[in-house]
Amino acid sequence: MLAATGMIVQDIFRFPGVEEVMGSAKMTELHDVAVTKGTMQQLFFWLGFLEIFSFICIVQMFRGETKRAAGDYYFDPLNFAKNPDKFARRQLVELKNGRLAMIATSGMLHHYFITGKGPIQLIFS
Repeated sequence: MLAATGMIVQDIFRFPGVEEVMGSAKMTELHDVAVTKGTMQQLFFWLGFLEIFSFICIVQMFRGETKRAAGDYYFDPLNFAKNPDKFARRQLVELKNGRLAMIATSGMLHHYFITGKGPIQLIFS
């Protein structure tokens, strides 16, 4: 869902300093620039570090040490799980929105491959 949002936002807003470092690259072109500049290596390192903690939960689940569902890290600061019916509805909504975002991301990427323009950029050109 963040990927779909990011593809739209980069046509509307640019963070200060990004133009000087990355130029005017967008979408897949931005990925290639980030790889050559070393930005992707930093992301890989830090996100890999964070994944270590989720790996611990996965191992516990496979060993049967915990009865948590896949993807449940017991992080519920707003107590959404108090009401099981509402919680099940929120889980379904999250699943459907995630699938829709994957389809949208795929469509925007293929559209970029064909036209070379982002989703908002094409509308106003």
